[in-house]
Amino acid sequence: MSEILTLSSVFVIGIVASTIGSMAGGGGGLLSIAFLLFIGLPPHIAIATDRFGSIGQASTCLFKFWKAQRIAWKYVALLSVLSLAGSLIGANILLSLDPQILRYAIGVLLVVLLPVLFLKKDIGVQSKQMSSSKKSFGFVLYFLVQIVTGFFGGGTGVIILYILMIFFGMTIIEANATNTIPWFVLAASSLTIFAMNGIIDYKIGTALLAGMAIGGYIGAHVALQKGDAWVKQLFALLVIAIAIKVLFF
Repeated sequence: MSEILTLSSVFVIGIVASTIGSMAGGGGGLLSIAFLLFIGLPPHIAIATDRFGSIGQASTCLFKFWKAQRIAWKYVALLSVLSLAGSLIGANILLSLDPQILRYAIGVLLVVLLPVLFLKKDIGVQSKQMSSSKKSFGFVLYFLVQIVTGFFGGGTGVIILYILMIFFGMTIIEANATNTIPWFVLAASSLTIFAMNGIIDYKIGTALLAGMAIGGYIGAHVALQKGDAWVKQLFALLVIAIAIKVLFF
């Protein structure tokens, strides 16, 4: 594959992956990382380069959700601190651990959590007040998942949305919007470690970033236009697709 064709393909994949990810809060990374592996990047470089590209998605998503006033600001500061700490731990783990050891655990967890979407009709659609103890437990889970996200990423975004909906009472769009800033913090901090260790392919990463910036804007716009109920249905389909991907492919 020629360099121009490779970069063009990465750009297009970036648009598609980030459109999906920004609409439903995750899952796009599985597509983009898989494609980076397909064109020959080693796993740790593919993950680091995908993280570089995700800065584009996070930037345009943040712009759209901020304008729409769908961010739950009262949680942003603490979630961002937990993301920063988790990313620094997770990024260092990537340098010495094969991230594939987690793929089956994540797949099984997604299958176990899937019925929650259907058994609780109002989850992700209506905002709820949660007890302090439930939110405290949610913060702990959020931190643990962000450690995994720091060195793996694929499939963890949807688990984050589960946590924000179940333990913080957010709608699915609020959860997606609120997590955009902590995700930006996580991506930026983990990129510092990846860059220091020279595992980012900047040429491919720049093409991916450009595509993801476009897709992030498109996906956030569509989600805001369609509403929480529609996004929840898409989210359920995405959870099934991710579970199948990580368990069987």
